[in-house]
Amino acid sequence: MEIVVIGLAIALLTALAFLAWRLKTSSAVEPVRKEPFVLPPGVTLRPQPLLNDTDLLLYNLVRLAVEDHYFVFARVPLWSIVSVEAERTTRSQVLRQIALKQLDFVLVHPGTKTANRVVLLEEDPPPQPHEATRKREIESILQAAGIPLTILSPNASYTVSQLAQLLDVSDDD
Repeated sequence: MEIVVIGLAIALLTALAFLAWRLKTSSAVEPVRKEPFVLPPGVTLRPQPLLNDTDLLLYNLVRLAVEDHYFVFARVPLWSIVSVEAERTTRSQVLRQIALKQLDFVLVHPGTKTANRVVLLEEDPPPQPHEATRKREIESILQAAGIPLTILSPNASYTVSQLAQLLDVSDDD
């Protein structure tokens, strides 16, 4: 009788272990079903300007200075111009660090479709500590990726030829 009880207990434990294993592996294999995003009641969305008047003026001057050489994009996320190649957790850490960093203008080569230069706008008074940290992090990422950085003051007056020189664009390129 004891042998039968022990046999039944072993069979029951084996069946439970198998069932637990099947539940664990089947949930890992099945795709996660997410409900589509629905805007909560009471939320109103409206378009907002991408650039202020000063930034738009500078954008147009930069565009004129580089029009024969580059496409100019405004307000580009940093993560979209660099490829992060690393082990999974390290890659995730780097992407999290740069996720919310935004670049003012990016000059993209039409042939290679890669960023050839980044332009950041920096106010004349020294930036707040968090802005200085943001700028250092962006500089570090761009330097590691081999993408040159140009810093312009939105309050300064530039001619198209001055900007072409600052952005290393000449007519013989």
